[in-house]
Amino acid sequence: MITAQEVAMKFSIAQTEFLNALQVVSSAVPTRTTLPVLSNILLEASEDRIEMRATDLDLAISTRAQASVKDVGTLTVPAKKLFELVRKLPREELKVEAKDLTLNIGSKNGRYKFLCIRPEEFPALPSVTADVEASLDPDLLERLIRRTIYSVSTDETRPALNGSLLQIKDDELRLVATDGHRLSKASCRPAGGIPSPPKGDVIVPLKALNQVLRLLPGATGPVRIGISKNHAQFAIGDTTLTTKLIEGPFPNYEQVLPKQNNKHLRVKRDDFAQALERVSVFSDSLTRQVKLSIRPNRLTLIVQTPDQGEATEELDAQYGSDDLDIGYNAAYLLDILRTVDSEEVDIRLNTPVTAGLIAPTPQGDKGSSAKEDLLCLVMPLRLAS
Repeated sequence: MITAQEVAMKFSIAQTEFLNALQVVSSAVPTRTTLPVLSNILLEASEDRIEMRATDLDLAISTRAQASVKDVGTLTVPAKKLFELVRKLPREELKVEAKDLTLNIGSKNGRYKFLCIRPEEFPALPSVTADVEASLDPDLLERLIRRTIYSVSTDETRPALNGSLLQIKDDELRLVATDGHRLSKASCRPAGGIPSPPKGDVIVPLKALNQVLRLLPGATGPVRIGISKNHAQFAIGDTTLTTKLIEGPFPNYEQVLPKQNNKHLRVKRDDFAQALERVSVFSDSLTRQVKLSIRPNRLTLIVQTPDQGEATEELDAQYGSDDLDIGYNAAYLLDILRTVDSEEVDIRLNTPVTAGLIAPTPQGDKGSSAKEDLLCLVMPLRLAS
């Protein structure tokens, strides 16, 4: 319980340590808010460290930094100005002292004073009692998010699609995202298994996923994930991110995955991506349509836009089914290819008007040792007759 009597503290901290912690929590500070205290960071000094917290009421980030604490205490400090100042200070030890509603920072050659807000006005962070828990290597979690996040919808009229479905099922963790035009599903089976039994599926908001991605590089040790009825929590080293969940239901994605895609086109990922980038220069700025003309062991990319020009490229491919011409949004295909680790991709097709499935080929996928799986769906564009 934060009380007014605790509004006093004194500690010393390295500028780099202070700045790193501020960078972590500042992204949770809202750019606009009707509650002035949300523009502040809660700063708490205790024992040999300080803890910082920031929240926009939907998402909260807290982290710890080492400090030499002389007097414990708590205060909320204007986030933007504090970050700007510490970033511009030289790399030296800073002396921080709070009294009443002011925070003073002293450097070798300067002294700076912030006007603050009482800590009791800062909203309490949600306490998450996890119904489901999992522990993942940070590199593995980063791959799962990157392989799906581009498919998350930004259409606010469909809120259930504004995040990724997080499923823990049969010792498998899955992330699924769709915007109605494409779908991506990445899954893994952690080596140590998942100790807690599943309690259903949850939808993690796009903003939280982006923040987790930002926190993962350089993380050491496993990321601990906890899921309750209304919140998800990601513990990454000294940092904890807590987010509200999106109310569902999420679409039954397994029903939309086509079962009759028996025409397999196998092509080198890098060659395909580079050719797409070149021919899409001539594509329509809205549809980004590219035509795939598929013949036995040959793939031709064709773009013809009346007011832009045209482009054609041929690629070697493995294909042994009927001739097929199908149109796709080149940007959607490139989004998929950028997240695939294998040398080749397997594109599973049926007709020019049914969804295609794209997956990495079994060999060469860097995630294979971690029992990872990736499957992407993309809807075709109707070709002009």
